[in-house]
Amino acid sequence: MKLVNLFGSKRVANSDVIPMVINDPQTASAEDVHEKPMKEDEKHLITITWGTGMPIDVIFNFIHKNFEEDGFQDALVNCDITYRDAKERIIRNDLEMLFKRIILKYKSDIRVVNVKIENAHKALALAAAADMEVLRATYEEHLAEIQEMQSQLEANDPKMTTMIESYRRGFLKGIAANAVNFINNK
Repeated sequence: MKLVNLFGSKRVANSDVIPMVINDPQTASAEDVHEKPMKEDEKHLITITWGTGMPIDVIFNFIHKNFEEDGFQDALVNCDITYRDAKERIIRNDLEMLFKRIILKYKSDIRVVNVKIENAHKALALAAAADMEVLRATYEEHLAEIQEMQSQLEANDPKMTTMIESYRRGFLKGIAANAVNFINNK
């Protein structure tokens, strides 16, 4: 069986997947990976127990991604400010497209849940209907949060532009490294 990387086309064999449980990504270490011995059939899973486990986590991960190294490397190759500005627009557009894709996913999921709620009510499965209503409320809460994030991005709120700021910081460090290299080689 093969796993497909969601952000690329590379396929990964199950035997290449390292089993791990990550409770907090900030404090995870190599020792956390093999806390207890695992059976051969358990080596196919990676479990992450932080975040919501829903599509909104992809947005949060993108916003908090550190683009500093990318900015640094780009400045070493091309230190033109218009290049930096174009790359910042690309990062921003990627986030906007991510918003759109995840909004579509949530809207689709809400439609599916609405049908399931209706079917549960018809079958008098009130407990199942109540569970689905809770799930729908969560989806709607996430949609509202995403719409708030979009508004913040349009207003250039610093909370929504951390990835752009990290790219800019790296780019400026790359320009400084170029300048130091130029001075040292004279």
